[in-house]
Amino acid sequence: MSEYGFYAGAYAVFLLLFFCLKSYLLRKWLGITLVALGLASIFILPPFIAGFDLGIASIYAIGSGAALFFSRARYAA
Repeated sequence: MSEYGFYAGAYAVFLLLFFCLKSYLLRKWLGITLVALGLASIFILPPFIAGFDLGIASIYAIGSGAALFFSRARYAA
């Protein structure tokens, strides 16, 4: 998969999570999990595995996790 294909796929997954995930608890815990996994992968894993840039994936995970966490009350009644 090309680098731009990965970016497009990651953005599509983020949009699906952001707009279709409406549960307060799921948004909260998925956000915390994504931020924790992103930070852990920055410090534990090497930057590239088989030509795959893990730094970009880690930054994506941190950003999308933070967006889910801070907008967790978006669909609250």
